[in-house]
Formats: sequence, structure tokens, C-alpha cells
Amino acid sequence: MRNKSVSIAAAILAGGKNSRMKGQNKAFLKINGLSLIESTLKLLKATFKEIILVTNYPRAFKAYAKEVIIAEDLIKDTGPLGGIHSALAVTSKQVVFFMACDMPNLHNALILRLINYFKRTNFDVVLPRINSSVEPLYGIYRKGLQEKLDIFLHTSKNYSIRNFLRTVKVGYLDLEDNSLNRKTFANLNTPKDLSDLTEGIWK
Repeated sequence: MRNKSVSIAAAILAGGKNSRMKGQNKAFLKINGLSLIESTLKLLKATFKEIILVTNYPRAFKAYAKEVIIAEDLIKDTGPLGGIHSALAVTSKQVVFFMACDMPNLHNALILRLINYFKRTNFDVVLPRINSSVEPLYGIYRKGLQEKLDIFLHTSKNYSIRNFLRTVKVGYLDLEDNSLNRKTFANLNTPKDLSDLTEGIWK
């Protein structure tokens, strides 16, 4: 049976330590006068009624408490996989679209393509893929994975998302290898990334 009708939320993973950005919270980096968190929320609100923000610094995001569900990691020090687990635990929806907070080149068209592909399949997870490159932090995960994730995080010594994905049914939306798609998945990791982006030379 295919997922003809599913309820879906969005989750922003903003729990990183930002060490490569010299401690500056990447969610509050400003591009064209707008912070990443503000531009991301604006984009997601066009598609999702429920948005979850997973962070280990909830006080930093208190200004957004009326717009999003703010969740902390339920299992600490387990990286992005712990953030996925926490969002699945608090969502009221059947599935969740996940993204990292430091992606400045998002666009709704690709999100909708992922959702439509997910609805036509029976996968636990759907991720975009360009050739052999897969982006696990820009994909759709079923809420039903929470229990399996909980066990994995309590028993594994390696919290790699890719290790967990080997234990579930994953589908891939193959995308054209072009500049637009590659830039969509690019992250702002360092001050140089930010300066290159603002100067129009970031790749």
C-alpha cells in the first residue's frame, strides 16, 4: 500500500557546536539582512504547518517559541542522529522532513519532489542523491523509526547516520548533477564559506 495521504512535519537540526564557525551559532548568520533561521522558517511555512527545531541551546531560540516546537536532544551527545530521534519523538505527524540549519540555498520545489516521491513508495526514509553522493540531512523519515532509533542510540558505539540507514528501508530520489542541485545541499561551515557566499563566489 502506498502513502497516498500522509501528514508531514518539518524539522530543523540546529544542535551543532559550531566550532568551525568559531563558536558563532550558524542559525543566526545573516545573509541579505535575514538570519538563516528566519529565511528557513519563511520557506518551510509555505509547505508545513508543524515545524520542529531541535537544539541543545533552547534559550537562544526562545523568540521563535510561538512559531515552532523547540525540542532538545533526548539522548545527549549522539550527533545529528540524536536530533532526528528527538524530532520523531515530539512530532504529531506520521513523517518528518529533516534539514540542517546551515543550508542557505533551499527551495521548496525539491522538498515537494521528495514528498511526492515518498508518497509513491513504502520506504522508511527517502533521501536525495546526486550520482553516488547522498544527503541524509535533507530527507524524509517515518515517525515509526523512533523506537528503532532509540535502541540503536542506546546500543551502538557509532552514531553515524549512514550506519543507522543500513538497518532500514531507504529510497533515493536521483537528481540531475548540476550547479543548482549541488548548491542546495551545501553547508555554511566556516567564516570563509559565509564571506564567499555574500561575495557571490561560494560553491
